[in-house]
Amino acid sequence: MNLCLFGILTLGTIACNSDDNVPAEQVNPYEKFQGTWTGTFSGNTEGGTWTATFDENGKAIGILSTNNYSFDLTGQVSENGKITAQYKNETTEVGTMTGTMTATSASGTWKSPLLNIEGVWEGSKN
Repeated sequence: MNLCLFGILTLGTIACNSDDNVPAEQVNPYEKFQGTWTGTFSGNTEGGTWTATFDENGKAIGILSTNNYSFDLTGQVSENGKITAQYKNETTEVGTMTGTMTATSASGTWKSPLLNIEGVWEGSKN
């Protein structure tokens, strides 16, 4: 009787296990960041807006705009939400942005050694 009960419990446990669970190694760690993000930045003499689109590999491309200029923005978010980005004009890196991201918000600091300015930025996923 005990053997039958054990067999039924074992079979029930195996039958209830789901193949719907995706193994951790198959989950895309960048999926939560994927999409279009927008935000603002401000500092000691500059401020403006930024927009970036993150792909399935955590790479970002976008635009950073001030009242007078627009810069190409490129970056990378790590699996744990650390972000680094650079903004540049046609030929020169103008500055960098660093910070952290969650699935819905992001914030950090920026600096432009070239122009000797710095500040903070924030944004959210659209």
